[in-house]
Amino acid sequence: MSCRAPIPPLDPLFDRWPVGRPIHIVHDTAFAPESFNPGVDAAGRLRKSTRFAPIRSLEGQVVPYLYGGSTLNCAIFETVFHDVPIDSPDKFVDLADFAERGHGELTPKRELKLVDLTSEGLHRLKVPKEELIASPSRDYPHTAAWAQVLHRQFPDIDGLLWMSRQRDRDHALMLFGDRLDGVLSGQRIGGRLARNVTLREAVLAAALRAGIDAD
Repeated sequence: MSCRAPIPPLDPLFDRWPVGRPIHIVHDTAFAPESFNPGVDAAGRLRKSTRFAPIRSLEGQVVPYLYGGSTLNCAIFETVFHDVPIDSPDKFVDLADFAERGHGELTPKRELKLVDLTSEGLHRLKVPKEELIASPSRDYPHTAAWAQVLHRQFPDIDGLLWMSRQRDRDHALMLFGDRLDGVLSGQRIGGRLARNVTLREAVLAAALRAGIDAD
C-alpha cells in the first residue's frame, strides 16, 4: 500500500531542537558540512527523490534540504548503510563507495522548530509509520508530498523530526534550506573516510553490531 495523500490543513505536533545541540551528518567532503542539497542538478532538473525531498515552496521554488541525525551512528546508518536490505542473507558495503564522505557536525545558532513525526506526531496526523517513515523508496514521491504540504502550511517550521528508520534509537532530521540561511554552523570532524581512521573505526564497529560486512 502506498502512502496516503496528505489532506490539508494538517494539524501536526511540533518539537524543538535546542540551540547548540549538534546535528551529525556523513557528507560529501567536496562541500562544507552546512551545505544544503539544492534539489536540482546543473541543468535545473529535479534530483532523485528521497523520503521528504525535493519539494517546492508555495511560490514554486525548489526547497534546498539537508538530512542529519542526533548521533554519528545514526548518520552512518542513514548514509553508509541506507541501502542495505535488513532481511538480506548477505549484507555487504564497499567503503570505497564512501571514500570521499566525512563526518560533520552542525550546530544551530537558534532553536529549531520541527514537525514531530515520531509515534505521537504520526497519531496526530493519522498516518501510519509504515506508510510515511518505513515505506520503500518507490513511495518517496508520496511521502515527500507530506513534507511539501507542511512546508507550505507552516512558514515558521525549519524541518521534520522522526525516529530513524535505519537506527530507531536515534532521531533523524530533514531541514529546509530556505528557512535556515546562516543559522547552522558547520564543523568537519576529521577528514574524508579514506584517510579518517576514527570515522572508519566507527563505521566498522557499527557494521559489526548490525551484522554487516564492510570493507
